[in-house]
Amino acid sequence: MKIKHEAKMSYSTRRGKLFDSKRNRILFISISLNIFLIFCLVLLIFTSSKEAGSKLKPTENVASSSTKVTAKPLVWHGGHPDEDRPGQCFCGADHYCMCTPSLAIDLIIASGSDHVWLVRRKDTDQLATMGGFVNVGETVETAVARELKEEMGVDLNDHKIQLVGVYSDPRRDNRRHTASVVFAVHLDSMHPYAGDDAKDVQRIPLSSIEEHDFFADHRTILLDYKKSVGLDVSPGNDDGVQRIERSICNRM
Repeated sequence: MKIKHEAKMSYSTRRGKLFDSKRNRILFISISLNIFLIFCLVLLIFTSSKEAGSKLKPTENVASSSTKVTAKPLVWHGGHPDEDRPGQCFCGADHYCMCTPSLAIDLIIASGSDHVWLVRRKDTDQLATMGGFVNVGETVETAVARELKEEMGVDLNDHKIQLVGVYSDPRRDNRRHTASVVFAVHLDSMHPYAGDDAKDVQRIPLSSIEEHDFFADHRTILLDYKKSVGLDVSPGNDDGVQRIERSICNRM
């Protein structure tokens, strides 16, 4: 009887140990699973916050000299990127942000005594003076030479350009607020072709300026030039021209 009782106790002991072993394994698996779920949750939160940070508006992030982006409200001066016709908006290293008119150049290309070369734009199919925006690091004079080469395939070389005026009226260009520095040059022996964003190049007499449809305020620019070289503008054809504010140089 004693032997039988001891055998029964031994069996109960082994069964208890086996049960404890299974319970420990279940507890270990449960803890491991919880740790894994917590890790996945932390990873998901980190990924979501990183994606949200990359989609911040320009007014909500500042790029430092390194690749680190810090969410910091910016104060815009002179305008705001989300407003209509913002021009050029930028922030300096000191986090001072500014919106200014986009700086452009236009070039009146005189040919002979009473003709000018013009481009016909691809986007609006209107006639326009040769020109474009000034790149960062360029002077307006350098931009004139670059745009002349890009739009007409002509090298400025040593030809002297003359300042006509500065056209900065906010109403001059419906796309955005632009300020254009306008020059003139005489190029009698040139064979231009349409390049870059020009659809065509045309040589027209100054006497027919009033008869054409022009981009932005280029009709005003050409009529100002026409007067500056001593040619008359027909009465009534300068209607609206005087309402565009600009600074014009003396007669050329």
